[in-house]
Amino acid sequence: MSPTRVAVFGGTFDPFHLGHLAVAEQARDGVLADEVWVVPAGLPPHRGPVIAGAADRLAMCRAAIEGRPRIAALDLELRRPGPSYTLDTMRDLGSGHGGTQLWVVFGADAARQTSAWHGAAELLGSYHFVLVNRAGEAPIRHAEAIALGFLPELTRVVGIDSPDISGTEIRRRVSTGETLDGLVSPAVAAIIEERGLYR
Repeated sequence: MSPTRVAVFGGTFDPFHLGHLAVAEQARDGVLADEVWVVPAGLPPHRGPVIAGAADRLAMCRAAIEGRPRIAALDLELRRPGPSYTLDTMRDLGSGHGGTQLWVVFGADAARQTSAWHGAAELLGSYHFVLVNRAGEAPIRHAEAIALGFLPELTRVVGIDSPDISGTEIRRRVSTGETLDGLVSPAVAAIIEERGLYR
């Protein structure tokens, strides 16, 4: 049976850390979604190049969420050539899951970049959004979101209780041989070690 409401959480996930896990699970619960789908980007258009390869990032996502209910990692963007645009991903998911209400999960910083989005008008008018405020980013309020173009009836702002963790700090720690305790799950740390990532 298909879920009736799904939160879609995209990102580079380079690597997928405990802050990402907190966002995924709390955004899902914040909009009462049946599931959350984690979608690692193939070629992110608005960020610098990813460090770990697609297969490695997908493996880290799947390792981090294993055994956790109502959360899955999809390889949709990793299989599609060219830049990974959110609009293309949402169209693909919508066509394959008719009747499912899709919520796009964005952090405050990403939400403030709507003017740079590919197909922003269509995206903002076609899908629900859950905008998350978490440690390390200036919080966004509902009024600011509306001023940016988000539709009030399609948008919810959710506060996330998450550690202030960055992929940059994790990669720095790996390169200097420091511990990743409290930053990534043990399963993700094992993949980083076994595959020699971020050395």
